[in-house]
Amino acid sequence: MAPAEKIAEALKIRQNILLLNHVSPDGDSLGSTLALARVLRRRGQAAIVGSADGVPEMYRFLPGSEQVRTEIPSEDRFDAVVFMECSSPERAGALAARAAGVPLCVNIDHHLSNSGYGDLMLWDVDAAAVAEVVFPIITALQPALDRETAECLMTALLTDTGSFRYPSVTPRSFELAAVLARAGASPTTIYSRVYEDRPAASVRLLGLALSRMVVCEGGRVAWTTVTQEMLQEVGTTMEEAEGIVGALRGIRGIQAAALFKVEPDGIRVSLRGVGGLRANVIAEMFGGGGHAAAAGFTAHAPLDDVIRDTLAAIRRELGAAAR
Repeated sequence: MAPAEKIAEALKIRQNILLLNHVSPDGDSLGSTLALARVLRRRGQAAIVGSADGVPEMYRFLPGSEQVRTEIPSEDRFDAVVFMECSSPERAGALAARAAGVPLCVNIDHHLSNSGYGDLMLWDVDAAAVAEVVFPIITALQPALDRETAECLMTALLTDTGSFRYPSVTPRSFELAAVLARAGASPTTIYSRVYEDRPAASVRLLGLALSRMVVCEGGRVAWTTVTQEMLQEVGTTMEEAEGIVGALRGIRGIQAAALFKVEPDGIRVSLRGVGGLRANVIAEMFGGGGHAAAAGFTAHAPLDDVIRDTLAAIRRELGAAAR
C-alpha cells in the first residue's frame, strides 16, 4: 500500500482529528490543511484546524478559514493529529503541545529539514508545494473533488510556487493545477484575492519598509524591518507585511532577501533565497525551517543582534553557494 493510501486508511477510522499549521501560516500550509479538513468533514468525521497565529487577512476567503482555532481547549480529545508542513512538531508553535498523548501522529511535509517524526509520514522534497503531497491522501479519502476543496488546494499550489515561477515547479505542479481547475478552482480569482485585494495601508507599509531597505554584500543581499511603530504610523497590522520580502527578492542581482518583523513575542524573520542560495539552511541555524526558496525563524533577542547574526549566516551561505 502506498504511503498516501496508508495514511488515508488510518484517518478513515479516526473520528476526532486535529490538523495543525505551522506558525506564521502561509497559503500552502493553510490551503492544504483546510482541504484535508473539508474532506474529512464531508465523510462525517470531526476535524479541527489549529493555527497558533490564526489566519492572515489575505487567506480569509478560503472556505473553512472562519473555523480555524488559535486555541484548543484542554478538554478536547483527539484520536489523530496531522502536522501540515511542519518540519518538526515545534513548528506548530504553542499548539504543538496539544499533540501530546494523541495515539496517531501524521507528518505531511515537503521541507528538506523535516526531522522524520510521527507514526505515519508522507515526505516528498521534490514537491513544489505540500498541496502536491496531500493531494493523493485527499483523493484516497474522497475521489470526487468539490469546488471549495479545489480552491483551497489551488491557493496552496499557487502561493508556494510563486504563481508557478519558482524553480521547484515541475510538470506535476501543472498537472495538479489542471485537475483543480477542472474541479472549479480559478487561479485568476485566487491570485486576485491573495495579491490584488490589499488595503491602502498595506501599500503604505510596503513603501515605508522599502524606504528603509538596505542592500549589501555587493548587491547580493537586501533586507529591511517592520516595527510596531511603523504599523501604527500607517494604521495596519503585521499581517500586511506579507509580500514585502518578495519585493526585496525581485531586485536585480539579489541572492538573499530578509525581512525582520518585530512582534511583541519576538522577531520573526522571513528569508528568500535566489540562484542557489538555501534560505532553509540559514533558518535552521536559528531553529526555524522552510525550503531553499523560502524559510523563516523566530528570534528572542534585540533587533540589532538578530540582524547582525542573520546577515553573518547569510554571508556564510553566500560563500557556500559560490563554491
